[in-house]
Amino acid sequence: MIEELESLGLEHYEAKALEVLFKSRLGVRELSKRAGIPFGKIYSVIKDLKEKGFVNETNSRPKLVYVENASEIISRLIKEKQNKEKEMSEKLREIATVIDKERGRETKFFEIGTSQEDNRRIQLRTFNEAEKEILQIINIHHKPKSNRESKSMWEKAHLEATKRGVITRAIYPKEVILPKSLQELGKKYPNYKVKRIDTDFMRCDIIDGKKVLLKLVQQDPMQFGGVFFIENEKLAENLTRIFNELWGQAEQDLKT
Repeated sequence: MIEELESLGLEHYEAKALEVLFKSRLGVRELSKRAGIPFGKIYSVIKDLKEKGFVNETNSRPKLVYVENASEIISRLIKEKQNKEKEMSEKLREIATVIDKERGRETKFFEIGTSQEDNRRIQLRTFNEAEKEILQIINIHHKPKSNRESKSMWEKAHLEATKRGVITRAIYPKEVILPKSLQELGKKYPNYKVKRIDTDFMRCDIIDGKKVLLKLVQQDPMQFGGVFFIENEKLAENLTRIFNELWGQAEQDLKT
């Protein structure tokens, strides 16, 4: 367990002390002995763990050092590590994007499409890159019968993603009739779910909680504003929250 605790950001002696304290309340000398921490260092280790809120001491004589709740400590360490990794990932993506832009190269983390061909290609990234989950908000400007060549290609890619086990939750306008391929998808695969609500919120996909596809669409299907594919956890988190609010308000699908 010591290696795992160190991987979550603890110092070596902190990890050794916690491993022992997860199981027993101990005096300082006994903790030093059981954890294999030199007695000359044990007080500073306890002080650091107390300052981090991981251990407490009794008011008894002699004082005993103890952990209140092991699972809370582990949960907090995991969350702190995830937040640090998320911040690091975002910083590295920003740096890589700037470098690629300065050199006139395409960047994986931020892509803009301004043509129908771009739209066709970038939309495929949703289905090809998804590993666990796709959340889709299809707004009231959606026209399922227009641009059928591209939509048929996307539907095939969506089927392959679903076969891989990717979960899809899609929000569609109330009166839109889904293409037969998506109707069959919903009947055959329980990991493809549709709900209905009329919204003019931006057309978007959220992929695996870290990638976002945004489309600028209007009532006129021939008027295409553009498409953006962005890898950013904070943006994905914000849009997921909006999606979940809409999903909670939406009605079960009756049109498939």
